[in-house]
Amino acid sequence: MKRVTVFILFLVFIGFIQAQRRTAPGSRNTFTAYNDIRIGIGYKPFEAAYAIENFSLFEMDPWFENPNLIDFNAKDYYKGARYTTNALFCEYIYQANKWFGLGGTFTYFSYFNSYYDTMTDATVGFNSVHHFSIYPTVRFTWLNLRGFSMYSSFGIGQRLVLQSDELRYVHNNSGRIGIAGQFTLLGLTIGKNTYCFSDLSTLGTQGIITVGVGYRLVSTKNLRHEKQADYTR
Repeated sequence: MKRVTVFILFLVFIGFIQAQRRTAPGSRNTFTAYNDIRIGIGYKPFEAAYAIENFSLFEMDPWFENPNLIDFNAKDYYKGARYTTNALFCEYIYQANKWFGLGGTFTYFSYFNSYYDTMTDATVGFNSVHHFSIYPTVRFTWLNLRGFSMYSSFGIGQRLVLQSDELRYVHNNSGRIGIAGQFTLLGLTIGKNTYCFSDLSTLGTQGIITVGVGYRLVSTKNLRHEKQADYTR
């Protein structure tokens, strides 16, 4: 994590230097830095612990097993369908220049399912897992037009996982810290100050596809500099 933090700080420094060059009054390629705020929802966020659990519980196919053996560890309940809230997230990016932006992302999602009795199919319990994640995010915009942009982004950080489990009136609560993050190969925005966005080729804590709305806020100080540069030219 320390190496990742140092790398991100290095990128921030490079982006800041580039922003100073491009936003200097009188420059022909003047770019007005802005604050980018967005909220969205992502489909099927990645739950690493559950995927690892499924892999660790992998067993041989039934035709390899002896049908005459009795499984004394058989459970008297089974898990029902597993549902999710999908990923709800908000993101802040400081767009220092046309190609580089840095900020942070907060994401929440949960998965939940019921337990059922194997004989009667009656509900005998409930399980829910809540994920809270926060991590720095770097965005590289490789097509930046007025009203349309395409970008790639990457973020990695920490997640807090809180689990609540109830089975036949026995309650169990637990928590753990894990790694969170998102890698987006292709994302796009449509709109100017207020816009719609979608990450189409992406994977991680925010899901395998995201949609949402955003707002670009330009400071009045930057606007005054831009107008002075236009007047000078």
